[in-house]
Amino acid sequence: MRCAALFALLISSQAAAQEWEVLEDSTFGYSLPIPPGYELSLRPDTGNSRLFHNPQGDILAVWGSQLAERSFADQVEARRVQDENAGWDITYERVTNEWASYSGVQDDQIRYVRAIHLCDDNAAFFMIDYTRSQKQHYDPLVTRMVRQMRPASGC
Repeated sequence: MRCAALFALLISSQAAAQEWEVLEDSTFGYSLPIPPGYELSLRPDTGNSRLFHNPQGDILAVWGSQLAERSFADQVEARRVQDENAGWDITYERVTNEWASYSGVQDDQIRYVRAIHLCDDNAAFFMIDYTRSQKQHYDPLVTRMVRQMRPASGC
């Protein structure tokens, strides 16, 4: 047991020492820190979405969205309903005019979604999925992403 704890501490110390990358999206006007260990695995030629994976198979999706005829709250609500229809049990939700967050569980997975309202009726989202057993490891990562996800200056 002690060896496992020391190994986990070593791994988390190495991850903490790695550099975070900052994703800058000039099309929608936002930035988001990407945790160490996540590699870009998909960026469609059209659109503004990006999909990242880490070696453990955890997923981080990032995208911008035009609100068009929907309000920011309606866009977040539509995303949450889509997740509920896919079997996610939503356990937390908070929506303001400037930001929104919700999280849920499905089997042994946790999903956290964050959105921020941007200039020109745009929004930026990130969604991160990871196993429940990794919650303690992910809490500070998600907190940092939430705190440092920002609209472009002047917005």
